[in-house]
Amino acid sequence: MSDLFNLTGTTAVVTGSSRGIGLAIARTLLAQGASVLINGYDPAETAATVAILEAATPDGRRRLAQLPGDVTAPEVAQQLIDAAVTAFGHLDHLICNAGIDIIKPAIDYSPDEWDRVMTVNVRGAFLPAQAAARHWIAESRPGSITMTSSIAGQVGVPTLAPYAASKGGINQLVRTLAAEWAPHHIRVNAIAPGYVANIMDNVTAHDDPASDARISTFTPLGRRATVDEIAAPYAFLASPAAGYVTGSILAVDGGYTAT
Repeated sequence: MSDLFNLTGTTAVVTGSSRGIGLAIARTLLAQGASVLINGYDPAETAATVAILEAATPDGRRRLAQLPGDVTAPEVAQQLIDAAVTAFGHLDHLICNAGIDIIKPAIDYSPDEWDRVMTVNVRGAFLPAQAAARHWIAESRPGSITMTSSIAGQVGVPTLAPYAASKGGINQLVRTLAAEWAPHHIRVNAIAPGYVANIMDNVTAHDDPASDARISTFTPLGRRATVDEIAAPYAFLASPAAGYVTGSILAVDGGYTAT
């Protein structure tokens, strides 16, 4: 039973892992024994993150690799898979976590803002997943993919129109890929976080006390999650314990969507 959650000897690519939830996911996978390739949009930030993780991880230099780049580009998506295989010898897990948000009333979004959110959040998840699946199918290897969704993919949250649409798209993408790739022993799931103490870069809409009070009221557990609380279920979905779990959208939201 102790091996059910052990990731020793496995490898993972985590997109959007130079900060925030993605960084917490990478740190958690490393703690469970996995080797991890870090990806961020900014090369300097990605390198700084790897240096921090190497210093905090036993044999960190051996178990960490990096590839900065824009995951919406097909060549970068493919390079992520190739770089992980080159660095670690094989690939077992892909975490599609890269994402952005723009918060404003729906009537105020420009077409370019809509397209940018949808491109990063949906295309930026599909392309790495497609590249990973092609690799696993060609090699006749099993694999697991976990995407980052949101409570906004299930319930209406004002001022999040393109973000909510993108996360609803992620939910249906997960179900479709899970059904299509199951014969190849590729599991596809998503984590749907609720409100987190870590706010996305440049997002200040929930910084005021009134917003925190509203979140506490409507979240049965009465608080925001820590990034580590969000990250832990990603390790579960990558582990042998989740070997029969595919096509699931796992809510990690303190009960928000249960009420």
